[in-house]
Amino acid sequence: MLQALLQRLGLESLRDDPALALVEEALTHRSAGLGLDNERLEFHGDAVLRLLAASLLRHHWPDLSVGELSRLRNQLVSDRELARLGQAIDLQPLIHMGAQARRDPTATTPILARSCEALLGALHEALRLAGGDGLRELLYPWLKSHWVPLVQELLSHPERHHWKTALQEWSQAAHSCLPTYVTEEVEPVHGHPQRFAARVFVANELLGHGRGSSRRQAEQDAAAQAWAALHNPPASPD
Repeated sequence: MLQALLQRLGLESLRDDPALALVEEALTHRSAGLGLDNERLEFHGDAVLRLLAASLLRHHWPDLSVGELSRLRNQLVSDRELARLGQAIDLQPLIHMGAQARRDPTATTPILARSCEALLGALHEALRLAGGDGLRELLYPWLKSHWVPLVQELLSHPERHHWKTALQEWSQAAHSCLPTYVTEEVEPVHGHPQRFAARVFVANELLGHGRGSSRRQAEQDAAAQAWAALHNPPASPD
């Protein structure tokens, strides 16, 4: 199965035992209780990702400010995008984790994201041991194919994934006030995908509802609904 993963990444040359051992370590979460875990490779992978993201952004978008570059880099290396990368290469079934972690729906995305990060660290180390760093020739092209469309989308819709910030900036400009969120727990089960419900008000007007597994997610969902209502009002009847 590891060979199939390496083939999906275009890294079939990494077939020796040291490389496979590094990949195996990268896919071992500490909850598995196997005597090793991927935390050190995750640390390594974080540096690799940030370096490659910075290189891509500086090269392809040279006119952006440092603040804009930092914001975009943070998006590229976020848990959300790392989990998407993991899903793209079908990484989830290969991760070793404990039974409790596997049953916890709130752990799925963070563990997948961290494992993907650790995998990048493992691949970088394996390529280095094979005689080169592999960054530019092998890892960068794969990440670039995912990152460039994402950056283009974020630049076209800067409010995307930052709905609360976008709504706050709008409410301050339009009404000289901040949005108010009313959030409550509506499902008692920990990890329920709609555990919290949120409502958002601007100038005492209810603009959106949201649900999520956390308060933050529910409020983001409510802010996204409010933003959509403000910028895509229903068509007037003929």
